[in-house]
Amino acid sequence: MKFKTYKIGALLFLGVALFAVSCFKDLDTIPLNENEVTSATVYEDPAAYRQVLAKLYAGLAVSGQQGPDGQPDISGIDEGFSTYIRQYWKAQELSTDEAVIAWNDGNIHDYEQQDWDANNEFIRAMYNRIFYQISLCNEFIRETTDAKLDSRGVDAALRADIVKFRAEARFLRALSYWHALDMFRQVPFVTEADAVGSFLPRQASAEELFNYVESELKAIEPELVAPRQNEYGRADQAAAWMVLAKLYLNAETYVNRNHYTDCITYTKKVIDAGYTLDPNYARMFMADNDNADGIIFAVRFDGTRTRTWGGMTFVCHAAVGGSMSAAAFGLDGGWGGTRVTKALVEKFPATGGSVLVSPNDGGTYPVIYAPGSYQGWDPATANQLASKNNDNTYEGYINFPTDGEKFKFTVGPSWPSGDFGDNGGDGTLEAGGADIVVAEAGFYKINVDLNANTYTMTKTAWGLIGDATPGGWGSDQDMTYDPAEGAWVIQLDLVAGKIKFRANDDWPLNYGDPNGDALLTEGGADIDIPSPSTYLIKLYLDKPDYTYSIERPVFDRRAMFHTDGQSLEISDISQFTEGYAVTKFSNLRSDGTPGSNLTWVDTDFPMFRIEDAYLMYAEAVRRGGVGGDINLALELVNRIRQRAYAGSAGDITVNDMTLDFILDERARELYWECHRRTDLIRFGRFSETDYLWPFKGNSPTGESRPSFYDVFPIPSSDIGANPNLVQNPGY
Repeated sequence: MKFKTYKIGALLFLGVALFAVSCFKDLDTIPLNENEVTSATVYEDPAAYRQVLAKLYAGLAVSGQQGPDGQPDISGIDEGFSTYIRQYWKAQELSTDEAVIAWNDGNIHDYEQQDWDANNEFIRAMYNRIFYQISLCNEFIRETTDAKLDSRGVDAALRADIVKFRAEARFLRALSYWHALDMFRQVPFVTEADAVGSFLPRQASAEELFNYVESELKAIEPELVAPRQNEYGRADQAAAWMVLAKLYLNAETYVNRNHYTDCITYTKKVIDAGYTLDPNYARMFMADNDNADGIIFAVRFDGTRTRTWGGMTFVCHAAVGGSMSAAAFGLDGGWGGTRVTKALVEKFPATGGSVLVSPNDGGTYPVIYAPGSYQGWDPATANQLASKNNDNTYEGYINFPTDGEKFKFTVGPSWPSGDFGDNGGDGTLEAGGADIVVAEAGFYKINVDLNANTYTMTKTAWGLIGDATPGGWGSDQDMTYDPAEGAWVIQLDLVAGKIKFRANDDWPLNYGDPNGDALLTEGGADIDIPSPSTYLIKLYLDKPDYTYSIERPVFDRRAMFHTDGQSLEISDISQFTEGYAVTKFSNLRSDGTPGSNLTWVDTDFPMFRIEDAYLMYAEAVRRGGVGGDINLALELVNRIRQRAYAGSAGDITVNDMTLDFILDERARELYWECHRRTDLIRFGRFSETDYLWPFKGNSPTGESRPSFYDVFPIPSSDIGANPNLVQNPGY
């Protein structure tokens, strides 16, 4: 059964019978038109059970019966907006510190501003999509009872498959009811046990929903396929364990009950099920991530077979804009929409790759040579001084390693070319003059004027200064000269800010980078340090154009941000270039080739992966759950970080592994994977908190919001249609 291809063409009855939460229409009828397909006729074909199950999985990915659009499942919103994953992503990410969007579609900015109400069209679309999915699952479960199968004469072999299919349908229904609990708390409640026909559903409390999801997942556990034994993209026992673990981890939020011990139990089941970390973090978000390790349950997408304007097509395209190359992400264009706030960026010790600035080889200028005892008196290999203005004045630096070194100047790379020395040691040059004696070893700035036949020598020692350094602008951080590298070198911890290079702890001689091209000029502009980290900085003064490099020997490879042409700060959400762009999701395969289609992507959405289980286990242990092992929790967290840092440089200790650390680590590992809203609420950082981020509460610096925003409102359209429903408090 190839679930990459969703065979739904013969099942239009499921899409035509559009679901309205408050009124369930009878799907179990014999059509008057013999060309119509309903549940009474479709299951005459034994293959239909597989096909309808495929439609249930497709309900998480596509928008309707015809890709990419044309026959939508739900109405009242643009079909491309309506897909499950697109709406889930917006609700879980745009309402948090992890994302903003440039577009002005409807009332989409209510999410960022946390000022939505019961008329928000995007919240309504999420709500309707959840219950449309539940209705599909209910119908399949009704059609696969023993009585129905007996009436159709289903044979034993197919019946054995249907037992698994039915368990998977119940899983998908429980997944959607968990989403309903997490986002809306108390919602309309209907199962396969309810009579088919038009009726007004009753409202289930959060307690009832919690108990229902828990009991359903436990009931189907023995009927689901063992972990890692089902087809990729289909639910197995580990997927059910993940939902149970999330239910238990958030139980205090949902129903004010402590279930951390249960969370430990079920995350441990997942951890012991044989999943491994993929060695390449980025591969889990590429077009061939169906081959990545560690993904427990994914929503599948295929550029040829499951075309949609939502889902991962949205996630990949919306993140590309500005100076970014769409082709570098396997796409035919960027939509210039989604970015991150600085609150997420600042959770990483640094952004970008290991080399932030590379030395610039610079230009070619007239030069003279300075052979001497420090290098064997060979003009061809001697240090050079350059005339950058081509005016017969020359400048350069030479390191003299010992006291009493001697040297001369030559106009060419060999001795017959003419040489200059200093007969009186007074700074005046004479042709063929005496060797110049350097009394004290050191690193000297040398200026030569062949128009006046004079020279000067200034001994220098170099340091780093700026508000990015530990000493700020008040004191230098001393650099060390490395003769083998031919550079002044320093490795130190910096914060985001500015630096310059300064000689002799004073301002008369300092270098900056006015053009951001790694070419230094005297008194030039400050150099940016983008984020806190450990940096290795080298200053090269042995070339005609003075240059430098900035590297991070230790950095977190999960910080997948595009910063070229992007500002960290956001003053106008509508401008894509304000806020760093995210390069995490791509329609490129891991071999660098694009997916099957440049518009509709092949990249699957990793709803659950093993790293999440590791972090949930660690959190439940830290929160006092019984039966966990704090040392195992630490080991699991460090496994994640060792991949991120390509070694043990990012390892933490037990004392480091606080709840605050775990919340930040979840952001670093799982950003843009639809966990953040739930996490912030569980940690008390979503509402009525001093944890702020840009545009929260419609303020550029952020402002705290009332706690009723922890739960979305039931759409006013449903409240008006069903008198059994009571609106969530605050709306």
